[in-house]
Amino acid sequence: MRSSSGGGINIAASAQKLDVDSRISLRFYYRIADNILKQAAIFREEGNIIDLYVMLLRFSSLTSETIPCHREYKASPQSKKISLKKKLLDALSELEELRPSVRTKINEFNKLTAYQVNRSGNLLQNDTFNSSSRWPLPAKRILTSYEINQTTRSQQHSHIRPVVEKVHKLALSIPRPKEETLSRHSILGPNGLRGQWHPPISDKGVQYPSNLDLTPIEIPSLQPVQGRTASKEANSKSEEETNVDLNLPPNVDGHTQHIEDPDSMISFETIVETPSVATDIIRQPSPPPVLAELQDLVPAMSTEVTEAESGIGNLSKDGLVCSESPLQLHISTTMMENFMKLARSNTEKNLETCGVLAGSLKNRKFYVTALIIPKQESTSDSCQTTNEEEIFEVQDKQSLFPLGWIHTHPSQSCFMSSIDVHTHYSYQIMLPEAIAIVMAPRDSSRKHGIFRLTTPGGMSVIRQCPRRGFHSHDPPQDGGPIYNSCTDVYMNPNLNFDVIDLR
Repeated sequence: MRSSSGGGINIAASAQKLDVDSRISLRFYYRIADNILKQAAIFREEGNIIDLYVMLLRFSSLTSETIPCHREYKASPQSKKISLKKKLLDALSELEELRPSVRTKINEFNKLTAYQVNRSGNLLQNDTFNSSSRWPLPAKRILTSYEINQTTRSQQHSHIRPVVEKVHKLALSIPRPKEETLSRHSILGPNGLRGQWHPPISDKGVQYPSNLDLTPIEIPSLQPVQGRTASKEANSKSEEETNVDLNLPPNVDGHTQHIEDPDSMISFETIVETPSVATDIIRQPSPPPVLAELQDLVPAMSTEVTEAESGIGNLSKDGLVCSESPLQLHISTTMMENFMKLARSNTEKNLETCGVLAGSLKNRKFYVTALIIPKQESTSDSCQTTNEEEIFEVQDKQSLFPLGWIHTHPSQSCFMSSIDVHTHYSYQIMLPEAIAIVMAPRDSSRKHGIFRLTTPGGMSVIRQCPRRGFHSHDPPQDGGPIYNSCTDVYMNPNLNFDVIDLR
């Protein structure tokens, strides 16, 4: 929600109008309104008035500017219109109540941002003036305009000259090294770069082991094993130490399979179970969520560094929203692997398989806690769900957000086809953070990709495209791509999820 010019919070940019697309049924827009109110209720409970205000603005714009323009609105039931109007009036009333508090919060944040910018500018200026009293540091990258860089560079040169002259004077007073000293160094010696370096001579030999055993060593704990109770207590303690504290939705009778996530990387090969050893192994703390990339998982790193480098919107120390970027989205490190196991029979027949991602929202982070496998019709290059009402029923029953979808390319590379981008368009209208995961087991360059349509470029192109099937698209007006890989999706080893197979 930060404006591009001043760095402050921009509410208007975060609550832009959603253009109506009459190809999508009106009931779909009603579901969008319900999901917005669901997010607003969570932000209200968490005391996040900035995001609450934004959600209420989005709901008000959707119900007053978008939905009434739909071609099916006039024929919709009157009871639905009355209910929607009542919710709109409640939202407007709450917006009026929140406006003073939100304005105060925004002013505080903007003042803090301006103070930090001015302070960094003053520190830069003081550092430039004091550069004549010390040896100049290596040049650092300064995120300012070209003119400021040119001015600062000229000032630095004017103050560095006296220091350089002093160094030259000091260097002239140092006596020249002897020929014996120079002969020991090939570059400084009489032969220059043609000289040969002679290693130091020692009368003591050093012996190195011929075979290095790099096999990981399992360290048994000092405490003896006391049955399954001790193991369960250790597991419960390690789970309490994790950063994710989710209230998982209840299971669906007859269709739900709970998946425990071991700490493993993504693999599509068959896992051979080995008999367990009766030793109690010390459990290390679980690693933090790792930012997902298109190629594979990046090496483990701290969550703070990853968030700062990827530009993800976070809350500042006083609870203010700092960016208009999408919220973080966390998925389990083993979800893709489990999906490929469910899709194995179709993959062997060269048929695509699709699934729906759903989950929860907590502390401005979305968590994929359910993988729904719907009834579907598949070909070698397409997959279509056949009963969306069952999917909506599961999501409503467990109060889940639609967070995107996942599908396979059994014999193709990892990319988004024209059919895929049209399919994902409806998911991203429902929720801007929704993602599309493509699994391509035969692609040698990358086995999976996590994508999202660009905003507003890609979304505008697909909204204005009337064609179906496989076809080409013109690039967006801004010259960017129609879709790109996500920079705010995290592979979370501590996240559990349910598999709900409706086939």
